[in-house]
Amino acid sequence: MTNYIPDIYQSSLPNAMTLVGMEYDRVPWVSLTFLARRGAETDPPGKAGAADWAAEFLTLGTARRNQLELATDIESRGAALKARGGFDAVMVSLEGLAEDFPQLMATLAEIVQTPAFPEDEFPLLKERRRADLVHLLDEPREMANIRFLKLFFGDSPYGHPAQGDLQSAAALELNDLQEFYRREFAPQTASLVVVGMVEAAQVEDEAARNFGAWAGGGPPSLPYVSAPDKLCTPGIYLWDRPELTQSEIRLGHLGVPRSHPDFFALKLVNYILGGGGFSSRLMTRIRSDLGLTYGIRSQFHFRRAPGPFVVSTFTPAAHTAQVVKEITEVMTEVSRAGVAPQELAEAQSYHVGHFPLGLETPQGLARQLLAMDLYELGRGYLKKYCDEIRTITQETAARAAQVHLRPQSLVILVMGPASQCAAGLRELGPVTVIEES
Repeated sequence: MTNYIPDIYQSSLPNAMTLVGMEYDRVPWVSLTFLARRGAETDPPGKAGAADWAAEFLTLGTARRNQLELATDIESRGAALKARGGFDAVMVSLEGLAEDFPQLMATLAEIVQTPAFPEDEFPLLKERRRADLVHLLDEPREMANIRFLKLFFGDSPYGHPAQGDLQSAAALELNDLQEFYRREFAPQTASLVVVGMVEAAQVEDEAARNFGAWAGGGPPSLPYVSAPDKLCTPGIYLWDRPELTQSEIRLGHLGVPRSHPDFFALKLVNYILGGGGFSSRLMTRIRSDLGLTYGIRSQFHFRRAPGPFVVSTFTPAAHTAQVVKEITEVMTEVSRAGVAPQELAEAQSYHVGHFPLGLETPQGLARQLLAMDLYELGRGYLKKYCDEIRTITQETAARAAQVHLRPQSLVILVMGPASQCAAGLRELGPVTVIEES
């Protein structure tokens, strides 16, 4: 199926901004995305959420049109505008009918280049974001995810949630969002990705017309590419939540960057370990065999700098220590003994069969092009992907598992009632009780 992937075209605009595109003729639709190659990792200390909030604020009005006028025009075309800030990048996307391409390109340029940052909208944004964050307090799984990253990374760039937290929500001001925009929205670290039923020549003409003279801001932050000097000491950390009947469990260690040559091998190893749903070893052992959870998964978070490897699950509090022990044992088995031939074949079959499904829409192709541009994967990445998966051998997978799975170096966070799980955890090793801040 990957033989039918359309060709990619790429060029540089006069201001050094990158244009990446693909003609897609199956539906009369077009997807346009502006990509700023800096994101939440650049949030200032105590100001988590600055990048993500700034992304949303761009959609709330321009120098020419207020939020209502902008939204009315976009909706009248049946188009959709989205903006978000994650780690490594901020993206502003506009998609709609291919026949409206010139107007969509002009609107995206207007949003990116001339945001109004209306003062009267900031209190509304702040309250809306605060309400969302308060809602998370009632979601133990989300709270465990956030607390694990804070525990593991500390004050380093990946140690906070991209959307911010209640403390940063109170501290963020409009000028923080404006400063992020002024610094990071610069053409030399930006790309425009266009996928749809529009010819490359027209895309290049409209891109040059609408973005070619844009000077932007800067100088942008240096890219964050290295692991932090200091990480959390491996061990067991208990966040006592006596009101819970289940424990949320997160185990992890530092992973690898997206650029690592073992990326494809680790995709397969992780599928076998805990990323493959009911076919994974963790799900088989802890749910199917022992009945200790309804769900468990593992994931390498591949980013520009080394991201975390995390195993996530939950269990009745009384079984917490047993689940932690079983997870470490399964990880140790895979790390030491590698994977079975049938497991590897099933993982390869899944990825080879699933990958083309994400290339059947302009939006899906755009997501791939954005990742290719952001992480400099090369223009041949899409057509080589399945071959790269197929070339992973049992020996290659075993070596990657041995090097990159480190059960002896796990940071283990348990969020649950200490009265029911602390004693069992102490049988596994020293337990550090952490405060609720």
